[in-house]
Amino acid sequence: MLKAIVFDMDDTLLSINLSAFCWVFLRDEVNLLASIARRSPLGLFTPFSVAYLAMFDAKRTDDLTNRAYFDAEIERRCGVPLADPVIADAFACYEQTVLPTRNDRLVNARPREGGREAVEKALDRGYRVALLTNPSFSEACIRTRMAWGGLTDLPFELVTTMENSTRCKPDARYYRESLGALGLDPSETLMVGNDPKRDFVEGLGLATAYVGAGVQDRALWNGSMREFADNLDAVAELFERRAEEDEKGTRG
Repeated sequence: MLKAIVFDMDDTLLSINLSAFCWVFLRDEVNLLASIARRSPLGLFTPFSVAYLAMFDAKRTDDLTNRAYFDAEIERRCGVPLADPVIADAFACYEQTVLPTRNDRLVNARPREGGREAVEKALDRGYRVALLTNPSFSEACIRTRMAWGGLTDLPFELVTTMENSTRCKPDARYYRESLGALGLDPSETLMVGNDPKRDFVEGLGLATAYVGAGVQDRALWNGSMREFADNLDAVAELFERRAEEDEKGTRG
């Protein structure tokens, strides 16, 4: 039985030029780090980028949150202890007060057509909802993008962030931990996302409704976010039928 619908955010519930946003965010944070370390931003750009990408390493064996892992990588590669309260406050101030002003014509973040309606319709139907956005950003950064998408007042039971997740998409551990925190089994959960690599996970039995470009054969359903909102009931019925077929196949 379908109990919950969990949503990706960027280009699922929020329309955004994610590459432009990541560039602005990376530039600003490197400049801030350089100011604190009294070093050239050019000299810190590469180690900062490498530390960020290290969070996605499928070979990670640690049990650290993404926040703790990233902080440790920055200190190791750049010599700056991001966990120091004074330094952490400086980055928090940027993310809470400056970053929200960075939604320019290039970033162009705005609510995605059908996104909010899909969440509200899921809630009206009695489904639990969560925001399983890639936890490679801080909570403050994610909340900023939620505000741009008009999503901050929606009652998501969980919003995944650097601070509460130990892996990033598409790592199966990320999905197991996120659903485990909600007390959900993958077989009773529908993922909604636009990324053909990160919003699908192998071997967990988690179905995905794909709202990105093109068609994905692995998806339970394909279409736009607007179409998903308009056809949520039909998608839920498809989920239930597929679950029944899988159960019969297991018995047979």
